[in-house]
Amino acid sequence: MSINITDMSKFYGAFKSLCEMYSAFDGNTLNCTKNLNHANEFVKKYKELSGDSSITENSSCNQVLSTLSTDYNNLKNKCNDAQGSNFPTLSEVNTPQITTKGTEQASVTNSAQNSNVTSSSSSIVSKVIPVLSIFAAIPIFLGISYKYSLFGFRKKVQKHLREKLKK
Repeated sequence: MSINITDMSKFYGAFKSLCEMYSAFDGNTLNCTKNLNHANEFVKKYKELSGDSSITENSSCNQVLSTLSTDYNNLKNKCNDAQGSNFPTLSEVNTPQITTKGTEQASVTNSAQNSNVTSSSSSIVSKVIPVLSIFAAIPIFLGISYKYSLFGFRKKVQKHLREKLKK
């Protein structure tokens, strides 16, 4: 999935609201009334994003929108099952679909959100954890190599010089 940094910055507000809802959510105790404010903010940001004309059906931005809506709906269902709170519903994403036929004529049609692209927060977490562990391992290995370069090479050079002096 390749996405432009300017396009990704559009999703910051929605991701922030969704993360705040998940961080306020505890598996044992649901604080859905606190999440209701974040949910309203998320729905507002989501409507702004879904109305963006630069997002087409096959774009990476549409996949991110689909992931956002799936994660929001999962959290909404958990809260609705537990306390019956009324989270706002998300509108379907109307993305222009560009199709080419025979003589390469492009026609733009509106289509509903692609429902076969489903991703949950667990799949996002399963992708984030290996990346973070790699970023944690890199400084460790760089530190080890730095320490070895300071002491290991110096000792080898000193040993080599001692051998030359003895001859």
